[in-house]
Amino acid sequence: MSSLIMGLVVLTSSRDASIRMRQFLNELELVIPNAIKVNRGKSSIVEIAGKALSLGANKILYVGSRGGNPGFIRFLRVREGIIEVMPYLIRIFGVKLLMDMPVSITNKQRARNGVIVSLGEYVELMDVLSEQLELPSMRVYDFESIRGMYDVIFLIHRVKDAYELQVLNGRDLGPYGPFMRISDVIYVRPRVIRIE
Repeated sequence: MSSLIMGLVVLTSSRDASIRMRQFLNELELVIPNAIKVNRGKSSIVEIAGKALSLGANKILYVGSRGGNPGFIRFLRVREGIIEVMPYLIRIFGVKLLMDMPVSITNKQRARNGVIVSLGEYVELMDVLSEQLELPSMRVYDFESIRGMYDVIFLIHRVKDAYELQVLNGRDLGPYGPFMRISDVIYVRPRVIRIE
């Protein structure tokens, strides 16, 4: 068993993920610092937790499916003998992948660092992502002021009654990962799963 690596997060999905879901996870793996994608296949969540621990990770970002598309994100914490299901559920109602965008990104380097940004207003989603992904967060009024400071910027802004989360290149501020329409963050009862 390797020692835990601070900030290392395993990305996984519901079983038998669609091609679109797998592409979504591939794009997230590049832009979330210290992320490793683990294909779920037929594995149980307990087996995925064991794999996370063997990789040195203590967190899992789990993407659930809705009609073959990403439908929600849950966060799990893992330690020897226990999986804690965190009390946040991020509901996604639309995803635009890089392959859906009229852009060509040739230099897809893995992000080494990142920041979660809201334009001016306080957004609860910013706090949840910052805590779970161990990334700094800030509100800015002048987006240019942070250009070049981080490899990747997770920009959150309100669109009507929902939020859009855009994953941008920190240097040129162009698209760098999937864009998500998020309806809200809901709080659900936390659970503990014992690993035998």
